[in-house]
Amino acid sequence: MQGCQQKDTIECTIGIIYISGGILFFKNRDLDRNYLQNRLTAFQSTPEIHALKGANLQTTELEGVSIGVNKHKVCVANTHVQSSDDVTYDILCERILSQAKNKDDLPRVAKEFMNEHSVQGGRILVASPEWAYLLEVYRKEFQFQEIKGNIAITNNFTLIDHQAERPKIREESSLIRLEVASRMVKEISNIGMLKSMLRSHLPEKGELSICNHQSEGGGTESSHIIQIQGDYVGWSSLIGYPCENDYQSIQLFQ
Repeated sequence: MQGCQQKDTIECTIGIIYISGGILFFKNRDLDRNYLQNRLTAFQSTPEIHALKGANLQTTELEGVSIGVNKHKVCVANTHVQSSDDVTYDILCERILSQAKNKDDLPRVAKEFMNEHSVQGGRILVASPEWAYLLEVYRKEFQFQEIKGNIAITNNFTLIDHQAERPKIREESSLIRLEVASRMVKEISNIGMLKSMLRSHLPEKGELSICNHQSEGGGTESSHIIQIQGDYVGWSSLIGYPCENDYQSIQLFQ
C-alpha cells in the first residue's frame, strides 16, 4: 500500500476534555483541496462501533478509522505527522476500536499490529471516561504515554524522536494550533464551549487557526465531538468549516 505524499496532507486537531460525569472527545479533520472536491466523507455504524472512515489520499480508497467510539466507550482519533509508503495509521485505529474494551487491551493490540506492519507517522489518542493514552507510530517504532487531564494534540511528535519533513507553513500551523487549543481546553466545561473552540480563528483566520482555512482551498473538512456521560454516548458532527456550519447530533448504542 502506498501512502500519500507529504504535500498532499494538511493535518488535524484532536483532544479530550473531562466534564462532569464523562468526557468530550473531539477532532477537526483538516485535508487538502483535492480531498474536499472528492467528498469522501463516510461513516461506519454498527451495533459495536460508530466511526468516521479514514481515507488514503493517494488512492482515494476509504480505509480504517479517522475518529470513532465503540460500545465499550473507548474512543480513538488520529493526527498526521509523516507520510510514507507504509500502512496508514487509520488501519491501526480501526484495529484498536474493534478489539479494545479497556486500557489493558491497548498495549497488546498496538504491539500485535506493529509486529505485522510498518506504519505511516501519526499520533493516536485513545481514551475512555476513566483513562487516556497517546500512542505515536512511525514505520516500526511506537511509543505510549498515559494522559491525565484535558489535552489538545496537533502534528508534532513528542514521544518519538523524529522531525517530520514538511513545508514551513505546516509546521507553523501545528505549533500555533497547539498553543491556542492547549490554552482554551483548560477552560472548557461543556460542549458549547468546545464547539466555539473548534470554530476558532485565533490568532487569525487562515492556515494557522483551529478552524483551518487553507489559502489553496483546503482546510477543515469536517468536525466531530463524541460526548460520553454516564450511559449516554452521543456524536455531534458537521461537514465543512465549523465556522460556517451547524453540528448535528445523534445518540449511539441505545
